[in-house]
Amino acid sequence: MHKESGKHEMTPGRFFSKLQLAVVALTAIACGARSRIVARNSALPLTLAPTCADAVPIYSDREHVPYDYYEVAVITAEGNSVYNGNGDLLKSVRNQAASVGANGLLLDSLGATHATVKILGAAIGTNDAERKARAIAIWMPSDTARVRAACSGK
Repeated sequence: MHKESGKHEMTPGRFFSKLQLAVVALTAIACGARSRIVARNSALPLTLAPTCADAVPIYSDREHVPYDYYEVAVITAEGNSVYNGNGDLLKSVRNQAASVGANGLLLDSLGATHATVKILGAAIGTNDAERKARAIAIWMPSDTARVRAACSGK
């Protein structure tokens, strides 16, 4: 800061550190997994209170769901497969499911494009390097005690 002017002086080192911070922040935002609700069950007889992601187990198929359930919403997620693993997508989907009051997920699909395509797609900046997931958020009325325990204090 100059004593006479009271203005901050931008030194080259300070400028580049702010620029580097901005680039890192934008890269993190651009590379993160993105999920969205593509359909909601409007026939559901009640509005569900949000739960927490810890209360949303993922089931590989309908036979593994331990209780009767209602389908709440269809959720999709995608991310650049160079920066996002399956865990990133599943975390994003679980958070979306919790936001609509679900207490379980039926995984419909999870995968990425071919490895060579991923590398080339990332190098040239196309969407060919996508990792995608699709799941159905479910609500199991008989599982509310477990949900309360999993979400207590959150």
